[in-house]
Amino acid sequence: MPDAPLVVLIDAECALCCGTAAWLSKRDAGGNMVFASNRGPVARIAGEPPGGDARTVVVWDGSRRLVRSDAVLRLLACLSSPWPWVARALRLCPRFMRDGAYAFVAARRGGADRCASLSPGRLAE
Repeated sequence: MPDAPLVVLIDAECALCCGTAAWLSKRDAGGNMVFASNRGPVARIAGEPPGGDARTVVVWDGSRRLVRSDAVLRLLACLSSPWPWVARALRLCPRFMRDGAYAFVAARRGGADRCASLSPGRLAE
């Protein structure tokens, strides 16, 4: 469990991103994650580029910026069992392979109007 909540920056116009954030939110019983748009003020305060980084999920763990598969594994590690074990097992796979799989899935993501699937209050602007 992190000392401070993880700041999770997602593309709020991406169906896959919003669905994944909703899935994580339902399983984040400890409230360890705060979700925000990668184009909003939270992202600007965190130092993200204008317009956000639409190529990847970004997780701020304190002052550490995690992207792609490292970000996903950090998020899984914060959930209840069995997800931390899944994260540990996936970490055995080399990063270039994990990131390759991440890029493959990300290239096939769909669009959405807005993150309506997140519960109210879970997506910061």
